[in-house]
Amino acid sequence: MRVSILIAVILSFLVAVFFVFGWYATDHFTGSMPTAQRFIVSPNENAFALGGRLEQSGIVFSRYTFLWYLVHEEKTHSIIAGEYLLSGSLTTPEIALILTSGKTISTDVKVTFPEGWTMAKMAERLIANRLPGKEFLELAQTPVGLMEKNFPTWDKKFAFLGDVPLGASLEGYLFPDTYFFAPDATGRDIIDVMLQNFGKKWDELLGGANRNGAIDPKRYHNIVTMASIIEEEGRTKEERDMISDVFWKRLAIGQSLQSDATVNYIHGTTNLQPTYKDLEENSPYNTYMNPGLPPGPISNPGLDSLHAALFPKSNPYYYFLVDLNTGETVYGKTFEEHVQNRRNHGL
Repeated sequence: MRVSILIAVILSFLVAVFFVFGWYATDHFTGSMPTAQRFIVSPNENAFALGGRLEQSGIVFSRYTFLWYLVHEEKTHSIIAGEYLLSGSLTTPEIALILTSGKTISTDVKVTFPEGWTMAKMAERLIANRLPGKEFLELAQTPVGLMEKNFPTWDKKFAFLGDVPLGASLEGYLFPDTYFFAPDATGRDIIDVMLQNFGKKWDELLGGANRNGAIDPKRYHNIVTMASIIEEEGRTKEERDMISDVFWKRLAIGQSLQSDATVNYIHGTTNLQPTYKDLEENSPYNTYMNPGLPPGPISNPGLDSLHAALFPKSNPYYYFLVDLNTGETVYGKTFEEHVQNRRNHGL
């Protein structure tokens, strides 16, 4: 009788030790691999086999403590298959939480489009990321209002495109940002996401002015076109705000914009100072030869440039230039002052 009691006491003690050790180990013992690694959980994989692989990968201290925790928490059948990013620095409860909540690695493709990029450059980056850049460009270049009859046209789906001329492309309205696209995303899917993003930013910019009707919707296309030019002409937010006022004033008095950025757009270049031959190119985008704005945007402007086009900073200047050596922007009130500035800066 005494032996039975002793055995029972010993077993009770061992069970208590096991439970205490189990709790302590799950909270304090970690794997041997501190760096994060990709780990794939197969569908219908049993918890014990999974624990073994986790231990072999150095992600958990022991398969037994991992299994003990799952059993105690009644999560042995809650593991979700997929690819995870796991590290041996995590505790067993943390790893179990990740595996049972399905916090898998996203398969979406991260793509960043800098401010001022054209649709063509965006398409190249999409192709480089194995996304349908060619389809994207073909759709974006299709004149607004002339999409396939089986799909709603862009201008019917997005109100801010209502002022876009019938033959224009989506240049200017594909908002530059960082996106996460599904690997099987179509060109149309990508454009939809980018236009939605533009719409959100555009509404935020207009704010009270839009609600109060202070800005005529029929001017939206002109504003975006101006923003695309400002994007290329200015480097900082302050410069863009200043340049915006210079250009709007020129338009108001019928003076040519004479924007080097529009000439670069014609030739696909980024010259700080186009050649005289470049300036003689007969194109509606040549703002040296043609007064007013070009037919449409020359790039896809960022938030600062859109803001500058909407809210220019008032100033007394009608001219500006950029020193090719220092990058300094120099302003002039009169043509004579501008000519002198050119001489002073070797232009």
